[in-house]
Amino acid sequence: HDCQSLLQILLNQLQSVSTGNLRLVQMRRKAQLKIFLSLFILPSLFQHARVDTFTLPTPSINTIRATQTTAHSRHFLIPGGQEEMAIMSRYSAVINIATYPLAFAAAFRTGAALSVINQPQMPPVDTQIGSRILRLPSGTRVRLFYPATSTEIAKEIARYSTDGRQTSDGMAGLVGFRQVGLSFLLAHLATASSGCIQDAPIDSKDSGLPLLIYSHGYGGNMDMATYFFRTMASKGMIVAALEHTDGTASSTVRKDGTEQRFNSYLMTGRQQLTRRAEEMLEAVEFLPRELDLKYSTTVCTIMLGGHSYGAPSAVMAANGAARQSDIAGLVLHDPALGMGYGMLPPNGAKSKFPTITYISDEYNRANVRYGDLTLHVKGSFHGNFVDAPLWAPRSVMRILSVVIPAAGPADPVEVHKQLAESAATFLKNKNPTDPGVMKGSLFEFVR
Repeated sequence: HDCQSLLQILLNQLQSVSTGNLRLVQMRRKAQLKIFLSLFILPSLFQHARVDTFTLPTPSINTIRATQTTAHSRHFLIPGGQEEMAIMSRYSAVINIATYPLAFAAAFRTGAALSVINQPQMPPVDTQIGSRILRLPSGTRVRLFYPATSTEIAKEIARYSTDGRQTSDGMAGLVGFRQVGLSFLLAHLATASSGCIQDAPIDSKDSGLPLLIYSHGYGGNMDMATYFFRTMASKGMIVAALEHTDGTASSTVRKDGTEQRFNSYLMTGRQQLTRRAEEMLEAVEFLPRELDLKYSTTVCTIMLGGHSYGAPSAVMAANGAARQSDIAGLVLHDPALGMGYGMLPPNGAKSKFPTITYISDEYNRANVRYGDLTLHVKGSFHGNFVDAPLWAPRSVMRILSVVIPAAGPADPVEVHKQLAESAATFLKNKNPTDPGVMKGSLFEFVR
């Protein structure tokens, strides 16, 4: 009881960290995960230590023959009294202490393997979606999600994780699994299907398609919202998910084919944000021309978007865009505004472009507001703006959300659907106050 009380005090202190500083929040979540896992083991260890390290009164006779039927028996007598009894009882405690973590680890791993059978959960969509990988002239990778021609059903289906286990291990590091030896919990994502047709022709409309250029969060990548972007593309848009080269991607592949792993010390915070903004502006200039010349697809509207650290990246890019830029608006999900490093407007400010901000329960409690319209997505956590709730059974992800905000109580498929429909309306009408933007049943107007 004293141990658990102490751990609860530590958790309360960790939870006092400001939501705005994402690096500190991630440190808090990793610490919480380690404490959470230790609570499965510590009670058993303390319980057996208490039972086995008992003492008995000194025997009234000088010699008693020991009787020990098994190596782990707790009912035996030792010649010589209390001292010998304590030694043997400590030996028994050591055996139990060594056995229970191993048994727990084996059971936990077996349970984890069983829980991800037929996972992740691919949401249904009502149209064929294609996916292809491009590179910007600088070498930054971009994964496109778009409506595809229906004649391509028999073609190859793209993988969920572009680089297989390299990608899934990187995402395991993002949520703290790799740090505590639990990378295997996301290993199934390495071979999972994206549900998208690899390199399918784009089903371009006569009036063109809107383009959303999207920046991932701190430790993210271009794959971790694949199902979310697939749902968004099914509403009639192209989503271009960037994989930044500033060291904040969980992993990426350089132009020369070498891997670049997550490295928060590759650049300073200001340099990271500047690099991210530059890559987004490069995509604004490059992608419409590339789509037109190589894929006969006209882009009718360009907006920038981002999740968590990707949101201030999008804001930075928009603020630094040329006056004649084609950027028409911003779509932000749980913006980590505290990571603007003094270069961006503060929380509560408005952008020079029409902006909609969608926030989770966590960010709503922190009173995060930005742009022309802020909508609270009721029952959503930070992970609901990527695919985290779909990586494992909902019951598992909800338990995990005790320590990291992976999945809120709302249906994750419905969250993605309503976010996609709202964003599609905004991209079409360019009006953040359009009634269609706010009609989702999960949306609560907060500003």
